[in-house]
Amino acid sequence: MGALNDRVLTVCRELAGHGIGGMLITDLANIRYLTGFTGSSARLFLTGKGGYLLTDSRYKLQGAAELKGRPAVRLRVCKSAYGELGKLVERAGVKKLGFEGSSLSYDAYLALKKAFKGVGFKSIPGLVEARRVVKDKAEVRAIRRAIAVAQKGFESVEDCDVLKMTEVGLANHIESVVKGAGAESMSFSTIVASAKRTALPHAMPTGRAIKKGFLTVDMGVSLGGYKSDETRTFVVGEPTRRQREVYGVVKEAHDRAIDAVSAGVGASEIDRAARSVIKKAGYGRNFGHGTGHGVGINVHERPGVGPKSKDVLEEGMVITIEPGIYIPGWGGVRIEDMVLVKGRGCEVLTEGLQELRILR
Repeated sequence: MGALNDRVLTVCRELAGHGIGGMLITDLANIRYLTGFTGSSARLFLTGKGGYLLTDSRYKLQGAAELKGRPAVRLRVCKSAYGELGKLVERAGVKKLGFEGSSLSYDAYLALKKAFKGVGFKSIPGLVEARRVVKDKAEVRAIRRAIAVAQKGFESVEDCDVLKMTEVGLANHIESVVKGAGAESMSFSTIVASAKRTALPHAMPTGRAIKKGFLTVDMGVSLGGYKSDETRTFVVGEPTRRQREVYGVVKEAHDRAIDAVSAGVGASEIDRAARSVIKKAGYGRNFGHGTGHGVGINVHERPGVGPKSKDVLEEGMVITIEPGIYIPGWGGVRIEDMVLVKGRGCEVLTEGLQELRILR
């Protein structure tokens, strides 16, 4: 609880440096990070001294419970968030109000301007997100718990007679296993693709029967507000020589990228370590996405690990390493793991199954 209170006060102390007297936080992930509030409707108004969480009557009891012990933020239950916000802005004497331009719709921005005449507005991008990139010990523990639950889902695939299942049937089975193991929800819609459809990086599962060949499962769970994200590519039936070759190239790219991860290293260098392996093997055109991304409260957040990324890795960041090769009309392979950046090197958080797994 103290850590969350400190997060709010730290952001509050930064407002003056941005030339604003108050800040409106509308991104629910940022609100959760700062306050611990888990509801689906809220706005957070911050001044230099503290803040107010504005929500509706549905979250009166929940909000009070989740803010307990966090004196930096007070709860305001209201019918009109902008009406209550107007009173708070006036009481605080705010002349310029900051807002999150990336999460506030244009219509909402116009409504703000109309409601608060005489108040200036300034978009402050990344104010909270910049703090979320480096995880504290409690956040890393939450991510580890999510990974441990997701692992049960991946392990369950090897116990299935997949040739008697459809893609969506396997996806439903995996989700049932992880939810039974404690997952609060899925990080995203589970990806299951069979045979030629594995050439689609984000293929949604269909009612088609699973066939011999590659089988890609990309899945993550949400637990305690934090996400996991992991991909495994299996082979159903005896793998061909080319399947082994392509899998081996992706595995080498994956391992080279992980070997390159360390605090102080540019994220683009991690991408280059993986991409150079795939390019040298002649599959450069078949690897179109970045090598990874940050994971936390959101399944995709900073830093970006791609060829144009300007981010530099810091100790405490949690990122994915997920190179892939996708060949239209044939199939594809992706291997994705989550790693914790250390002062020297990294720790692979996701365990096992990186080697080619054959389902018979």
